[in-house]
Amino acid sequence: MSEFEQRPHKLPTTLLRLLPVVAAVFLLAFLLGSVATYEHAIAQSGTYTVQPGDTLSEIAGRFGVSVEELIAANGITNPNLVASGSQLVIPGVYIAPDPAAIETRSIPAYPGESLAALARRTGQELELLAILNNLDGSQRLFPGRPIAVPVEAARGALWFGAISAIDSPQTLTQGRTGRLVVEASRAVPLLAEWNGMPLPLAPLDAITRQVALLPAGALMEPGSYPVTVGYTTSSGQLVTRDLPLEVVDGGYASQVVSIPADRSELLAPDTVKAELEQVTAAWSVFTTDLMLRDPFARPIGPEFGTTSPFGTRRSYESGEYSLEGFHAGQDFGASPGVQVVAPAIGIVALAEPLNVRGNAVILDHGRGLFTGYWHLSELRVSPGQVVQPGDVIGLVGNTGLSTGAHLHWEARIYGTAVDPLQFLDEAPFP
Repeated sequence: MSEFEQRPHKLPTTLLRLLPVVAAVFLLAFLLGSVATYEHAIAQSGTYTVQPGDTLSEIAGRFGVSVEELIAANGITNPNLVASGSQLVIPGVYIAPDPAAIETRSIPAYPGESLAALARRTGQELELLAILNNLDGSQRLFPGRPIAVPVEAARGALWFGAISAIDSPQTLTQGRTGRLVVEASRAVPLLAEWNGMPLPLAPLDAITRQVALLPAGALMEPGSYPVTVGYTTSSGQLVTRDLPLEVVDGGYASQVVSIPADRSELLAPDTVKAELEQVTAAWSVFTTDLMLRDPFARPIGPEFGTTSPFGTRRSYESGEYSLEGFHAGQDFGASPGVQVVAPAIGIVALAEPLNVRGNAVILDHGRGLFTGYWHLSELRVSPGQVVQPGDVIGLVGNTGLSTGAHLHWEARIYGTAVDPLQFLDEAPFP
């Protein structure tokens, strides 16, 4: 047996000292590879599935975005209640489509135009045009250079970039409500606006298919009010498209209302203003917990007909117009004590005596849709209570600015008064 064979096998001291370092390097490489693979998976989908124990701040830090960006991109109303298993859009992630799957045509570049400027002109994503033309997004284009753009960019179809479909009405009658459904080919932060009012899009069936209501005020002047639809790309580019929407006259009648002398003081401007601020605060909340996809039930029996319809232009004997210049709800003539019931599931947002509206109840039906019930003789619900269709919420009365016993029923969408009778025949959301 040789001398070498008789000795115990030992690794060189230097190598022994390096073993922890080598192990750490391998571990770090493994972890970085896992993170890279994980981040790659996110980049392929543009979304992240919330895991048990996740918080928004942890998710934001993981992907290098702010909590505010996550909240804005996903329409989160309560940052502390992000459910495990839900999908979040990760802003700043661009999902490149397959260029071979996009039908294109060439258009000439304008003198002095950059690819970014051409993207804005055609309403297309800068990243997409860079891929289709194998160009740097910031480089200046030679005047007249042919640039490949999606065919739909040239013909102005109702889809563009990541927006794959838009369902929107072309006409809308004063006081009626339309629906806007926007579908994206991938998860991107969607936005919509109408007549200067941001429309709060919320997921319909998936985060890539979102819906908003389009309330036409009873006093909107007939004319064209384009709906703007768009999204923000990963580079911060805002891509939008305007869709024409024509508001037409509702054919509303006029009415002079006689107010009893002992109630005329309720029309005092300070009284009206203070109460309007109170009810406006109640119906200005936007919750995503509820979404009505069934028609309303009647809040009062079918034997009680309408005595004053929605939208009627009103003035009092003095010639002054009423609270908003028109009747903001439907009046049903009924005797005192007749039961008033909830037309759909909702949360009681207000239930208390008011000066002008008398004993009042406001129900929050979710996603910006509220209903109000005025002049009740009794209240049978309290704030925060969840009601189901058919639950009694109060009794018909003659309280507040009222000329006789009746139920005033109104609907508010994002604060705009609309005709509630529309929702007896059709669901608020598709």
